[in-house]
Amino acid sequence: MRSIVLLLCLGLPACSSVDRISDLREAAPEWYEARKQELQGEGYPRLGAVPTDTTYRNKQASLMKTGAERDAIREAFFADPRSAPAYLTPAEIADWGRKLKTRVDSAIPPADFLTDQQIDALHARFSRPRARR
Repeated sequence: MRSIVLLLCLGLPACSSVDRISDLREAAPEWYEARKQELQGEGYPRLGAVPTDTTYRNKQASLMKTGAERDAIREAFFADPRSAPAYLTPAEIADWGRKLKTRVDSAIPPADFLTDQQIDALHARFSRPRARR
């Protein structure tokens, strides 16, 4: 008898919670179904069903050059004037850098900051004691 009463006491709240859960499912927002499918793994392709990309083989084959093509590329590179080695020594490069720095520094206008005396005069003029209660 006690076990029946105990089961009834435990079963009644469980039934009411099941009803509440079903009510919540019916009142769920529209994004809930999509999120539920995401969590279940539906809507995504299986890993084995993902298509493979074989264009990398074509790209790799296009990078392979014959000996004549490589020689033509090398000759075109060395024919370009920008591929010539540096003709300046390190000292000449440093001298060029110093000249450029002086030219840039001369183009910068001098600073127009307040002097210490001007700052003290402004401070004395506007610094007033605050009112206290």
